[in-house]
Amino acid sequence: MPYFRTSAVQFLLTGTILGSLLVGQGAVGQTLPNHAKVPGKVVTKKHKKPYGPVSATSGPEEIQVAGSSTVQGVTRHAPGGGLMRVETRSGTIQSVTRDFIAKQPPSANPVQVLALAPSAFVTLTEPYGIAGGNLMLRGLPGDHVGWIYNGAPVNDVGDGGFYANQTSDGDNLKSVSLMPGSADIDTPSISAAAGSAYAELIDPSHKRGGFVDFSYGSYNMHREFIRLETGDIGNSGVRAFASFSNTAANNWRGPGKFGRKHVDFKLIKDFTPDSRWTVNASYNTNVLQLDMNPTKDQFEKYGKHYDFSSHYDPNNKTDYYKYGLDAFQNLIASAPLSLKLADGLRFDDTPYLWWGSGSIGGVSTITNGQTFSGNQPVNVDVADGTTVYTPLYFSYHRTGNNAKLTWQKGHNTVTFGWWYEWSRTNQSTPVSYINQQTGGPANIYGDYGPHIYKTSDDNRWYLNDHNTFTQVNMLYLGDKLSLLNDKLELQAGLRVAMVNRKVDSYVPNIQPHRGQNVFEPLPQFSASYRFNSHHQLYVLGTTNFKMPNNNTLFELYNADGSMSTAPSSNVKPEYAIEEEIGYRYHDDLFVGEISFFNYNFTNRQMGVLSYFGSAPMSTTMNVGNQTSRGVDVQLGTRPILGHFRPYISFEYLDATMDSNIQYLSDYLHTKGKRPVSTPKEMGALGIDWDNGHIFANLNLKYIGSQYSTLVNDEKIHPYIMDTVTIGYRFSNKWHLRSPQIQLNFQNLAGSLYRNGVYSMSPFAHATTGLYGTQFAAGSAPTYTLSPGFAVSFSISTGF
Repeated sequence: MPYFRTSAVQFLLTGTILGSLLVGQGAVGQTLPNHAKVPGKVVTKKHKKPYGPVSATSGPEEIQVAGSSTVQGVTRHAPGGGLMRVETRSGTIQSVTRDFIAKQPPSANPVQVLALAPSAFVTLTEPYGIAGGNLMLRGLPGDHVGWIYNGAPVNDVGDGGFYANQTSDGDNLKSVSLMPGSADIDTPSISAAAGSAYAELIDPSHKRGGFVDFSYGSYNMHREFIRLETGDIGNSGVRAFASFSNTAANNWRGPGKFGRKHVDFKLIKDFTPDSRWTVNASYNTNVLQLDMNPTKDQFEKYGKHYDFSSHYDPNNKTDYYKYGLDAFQNLIASAPLSLKLADGLRFDDTPYLWWGSGSIGGVSTITNGQTFSGNQPVNVDVADGTTVYTPLYFSYHRTGNNAKLTWQKGHNTVTFGWWYEWSRTNQSTPVSYINQQTGGPANIYGDYGPHIYKTSDDNRWYLNDHNTFTQVNMLYLGDKLSLLNDKLELQAGLRVAMVNRKVDSYVPNIQPHRGQNVFEPLPQFSASYRFNSHHQLYVLGTTNFKMPNNNTLFELYNADGSMSTAPSSNVKPEYAIEEEIGYRYHDDLFVGEISFFNYNFTNRQMGVLSYFGSAPMSTTMNVGNQTSRGVDVQLGTRPILGHFRPYISFEYLDATMDSNIQYLSDYLHTKGKRPVSTPKEMGALGIDWDNGHIFANLNLKYIGSQYSTLVNDEKIHPYIMDTVTIGYRFSNKWHLRSPQIQLNFQNLAGSLYRNGVYSMSPFAHATTGLYGTQFAAGSAPTYTLSPGFAVSFSISTGF
């Protein structure tokens, strides 16, 4: 049963009393700055695009309803309750805005809010988004999606992973946009084979004040959030905000806790209406509890109780939950500058910095005389049978700059730019102390402090220690031609990516230095035609790529010198060619889009999970070619029947592997099989109702069956995800602006089911190879589990 902190009841009572004092007045919220307010009238305004796809690649038109919004940014007019936006880009784009984001649990992250998008398949491993989430995009995993946060690339530069919990707080998240299959020509990413995604912080308010939000919920969840706004600082053109949040919850299915502390900051300096400088920064620190992920048989036998032990057992030391920790801290900063240099000439520049460090817990047991660093023995004073803490430790330093010039002359707009990035990624396996009586590690990070084992020559004992240096140069040139009174728009461009990667090992291994040089030309073309202000037809042809996981360039060794993970010899950059044709319609009531797509992949990369001791380690295998084709549909309305804003989406995806995959000395029968984690059908329904005071929404997502092995001999059955929100927004009173209470429910039926593939397997049952080799049943795939029923209560207000 879910349970609450006692203070949650006190806040419920406070909300009830507050409601009796304030109800009866009209809801008055913060007004939208910088444009005229004509209630109920639709206006169209031109505006520049500082970064990321707001609508079209440049100079879009965005339909907005003039009027007021709440301090949370809810307008009550956004199509589909904030699940759609009027777009004009030549290519699919699926966006969510504040009208939807503000009604999700305040701890929601950028991946979580995309769950209803037609091309997105999102799974959570805990109810609140504290640990991030997993995204599949048209059957491609999230590490194939190039994520841009406030203009900066935020994928893991080594393996492409995106960790949504490390970016913004939900209260500060302005919008998130998916561009499945494509990326704008100026998108700085080497992980965008499946497409790109853009997340952005809200802008600071022109008024001085702030916002507070307190949440309590199931599994002893609590969250405290405060944002302070400077407002306009005199006539300087400067405004800023800074926020802090603290979130914690118990693990829903086993021992351990989730904890997250987060800071967001944004400053805007407006020079002129056409020139702006912005500074963004997000700092995050978290300690997350990992869970054991069951096979199908283990799930059917144990349910959610297949997990780490809450008690230290000297006879079974490796199952203790304190060895399954994910501890990390990071800083993301960017400073986009957009300047009008002359009529028709603009300069945009985005320098950025990404820093982070942390570890994923692991444990090993020492065998007498078997102490190695890399593949060479070392002398360490440690007794036989001693349990040692062997986490995978990561340290990142990454900086870059993306600069471009845009020149508009007559019917042509030419863009030329250069993206440069340098990064260092250290991955090591330090060996540190564990209390042999209580089982707790002396330091969860494992890589500093006095409790680290040392060799006889007084050096720290590392089982593995590698540095990966990655240098990226990407030049891009594009031209947009507008004809027929801007009804016809033709765009063509070329990105050229040059990536140099080298790996240095600081412990003995087979080869201490390895490297990879990649040169990828990435042409793209698009055309769109607007029949009138309501109808648009577009076609798109584009190319993208993804760098291989850097782990394919080095091996990992255990404490006894045995090899845990071997380097791969055949992993090349994944290359994707995508074609799209789509149609959009919008008017004062309806907004809709349908797009047909076709992908061809070469050197398709598929993640393979191995374990270093008890710590999970992801690497990559080459599974040859793949073809994916299908259709995406989404439709939303502005308010109908009073205050309803429904939204529906659907995707049909036909995907096949086009190669038989080598396995040992034979090949598996995989040609024509469906890729892992690729549902054939998905559909979503969202219903939003908001009269200014009372608001509610219901969100449902159907996920079709999905295979978990390469030969398609085991799968997850279809299921439906559900969330519900209800709340009440009070009128302004005293110094309180748009105070509100909100309840969020997830998994109302409390169903327990497998919601995603954690680690795929070549085959689960006995199979025969292409040349007749008989293979016994393989290692079974493992799965993530859908969190059980959860409810959270939030009370918030501006001031």
